[in-house]
Amino acid sequence: MKLRGWLFGVVPALLGSVSLVQADDAQTLYTLTGTVGGVALNLPDGGGDFQGVGIDDTDDWLLGATIGFGGTVSLGSHDGYNTFAGLTGFLTYATGGSDKTHTFTGPGTVVIQGGAGPNQGAISIATSSSPASANSQVTVSNLGPLNEGTGASPNITSPATSAQDVAFVSASGNSFSWGGAQTAANNTVGRAAAYAAIADTNGGVFIAAGDLTGLSIKTDYTTEVFYAGADLTLGASGDGSGGVAFAAYGGPSFRYLGQRNSTNTAITVDVPEYEAITDFPIFGMSSTEELNGYYLGAVAGLTATMPIDEKSSFTLGGEVAGYYAHASLDSSGVYTVEGGGPVPYVLQTVTAKGANYEASEFALALRATAVYSVALNETTQLSFAGMADYLSRVARPGVNVDIAGYGGTDDGTVEYESGGSAPRISWGDMLAFSGSVSLTGQF
Repeated sequence: MKLRGWLFGVVPALLGSVSLVQADDAQTLYTLTGTVGGVALNLPDGGGDFQGVGIDDTDDWLLGATIGFGGTVSLGSHDGYNTFAGLTGFLTYATGGSDKTHTFTGPGTVVIQGGAGPNQGAISIATSSSPASANSQVTVSNLGPLNEGTGASPNITSPATSAQDVAFVSASGNSFSWGGAQTAANNTVGRAAAYAAIADTNGGVFIAAGDLTGLSIKTDYTTEVFYAGADLTLGASGDGSGGVAFAAYGGPSFRYLGQRNSTNTAITVDVPEYEAITDFPIFGMSSTEELNGYYLGAVAGLTATMPIDEKSSFTLGGEVAGYYAHASLDSSGVYTVEGGGPVPYVLQTVTAKGANYEASEFALALRATAVYSVALNETTQLSFAGMADYLSRVARPGVNVDIAGYGGTDDGTVEYESGGSAPRISWGDMLAFSGSVSLTGQF
């Protein structure tokens, strides 16, 4: 079987691309392609972070499957180039999760935010210690229109002694806030830590900083992703030197990326006390976040196809795309606090329904593709593809926190803000690797 005329085999997968394989002299008017494959996605983290000795906060990959379709139509030969129109589409589902217990030893920080965070609140923490003295200060402001309390502000300075303080504010089930501070110093070792939480009908947050030895937090959540899109392209192909064939294409492109993050069991935080002076309340939360991203733009690509023998070829391709990205965030959750204090606090439960937040950005997408194609007969080819994809803007809940210090000592500060000018949606990037098998027929 001699390789002469052009046939167009579409290899749609995560972002869709067009590859070219040579075939017989017979004129091909159009082709159809079906694709199945597997995918691994790495999405940006959201909802806070863990920092400290003994913490395992590595990125979690999502695994899933993708299906695709494609078709090309020959537009004839123009100025020595073969022209064509192509349509590709794909649908990808991936899932993953984490079931971990984070156990702290020494200094560190914890930031756990549910949904988009409280309606309007702020937390400020400052801790420091030396063998002779230790200091811990925390200020919690809960000032949104959904809330009815100004907050809690425990402050402790501990010269060569141990001290604990906790303050709590509740507002008729619509919101709560609490803050706690503890220090210890015995002229040999000094320790300091602070804790705070805010919850209302918009969302919640828990923060801890300082010497967190003994703090243990179990997280169990699942992430699901639906990724779909379509490209409509026009292209041209021609022969190069050494039997290599080149093709270029471009056209409008659309993507949809939906994310659902949900806790399988409630996150419970039981703060360890340095001394049995005052108990700290137990904080709990469960939340679900739904992010929907829509991408509208254009894609352009280039492929080079090299014949291996009369029945097979190898194609390398690259794509670049630019999109206007628009994202929305919806969330819900349940937040609880109980116990602690000189007189244990009665269980307080806040149910958050969350508001809808939106944001827009410009997104850049890149793709590299390698395809091996083999002719099964004169009108059918089987292709095996490997792809690497990058997307620069993927939405996640905005966690507006600045952390300074805590690099091996208790000395540091944490500043957190929710609401006001603080963005509710932030952006990160996505990396994906996929492999697929495609069957192409010519007509």
